[in-house]
Amino acid sequence: MKICLSTGSLFKLQLPKIFHIAKEAGFEGLELLICPRISKPYDLEEALRLSWEVLPVKGVHVPFFRFSEWRGKISSLKKAISWARILGASVVTFHPPSWLNFEFLFWLWMFRVKNFKEETGGLVDLSIEIMPVENPKSKFSGYFWNDPLSLKAFAKKKGLALTLDTTHMATRNSNLIPFFLSLYEEELVKNIHFSDFKPPNQHLFPGKGNLPMMRFLNLLKRLNYHELLTIEITPKELPETEEGMIEKLKILVNFIKEVTR
Repeated sequence: MKICLSTGSLFKLQLPKIFHIAKEAGFEGLELLICPRISKPYDLEEALRLSWEVLPVKGVHVPFFRFSEWRGKISSLKKAISWARILGASVVTFHPPSWLNFEFLFWLWMFRVKNFKEETGGLVDLSIEIMPVENPKSKFSGYFWNDPLSLKAFAKKKGLALTLDTTHMATRNSNLIPFFLSLYEEELVKNIHFSDFKPPNQHLFPGKGNLPMMRFLNLLKRLNYHELLTIEITPKELPETEEGMIEKLKILVNFIKEVTR
């Protein structure tokens, strides 16, 4: 298992600072979330230098929304694959098309692609993420393949991997572990976004919500899960000082290592 930190957890900081904090806290890699602050060619050059000198980039996350440097969802996905190849990242995570945001061209393109492994050249795993619902009773998410089992079937058919997010899954089903097991398959799940959840608050620091964090980590150990475990929390879950951030994240990393190794 490779314990990583999503740069989105510290997205208000400059990239070198994020790399430094992650290294000092004991992380084994980073998931680079592309956002307006990290989007231009010189950002790729900086990320490449930092991945060599400080900490490797293990994953790339496609932008949540379009902005001038990355434009549409299809071009952003292809560009993220290129970045991942250059950075040596093994996984590119992306969100499914949103019909609420009229992403019908993206949806149609995904249907037409016969095998996404051809899009990556087999060098990178393209991993589609399970999304949350606003209301557990309605099971409404606003995304195509709203049903996780349908998304899983589509992923297997099209040569995609899955990114399972503990918070997103918990918005759908309070019984996290049985729900996770219904979706998990070895060699299918390539990334797990790890955070806690307490309605309505998502992406909490592990231990601050209602999810069985230790039981979940013990399960990953029993499954011999060896892919990415990415800490993805909201920045407000961390202290404001750099020293405080490092200390709190280091405690979490040490806890994960103690339980899973």
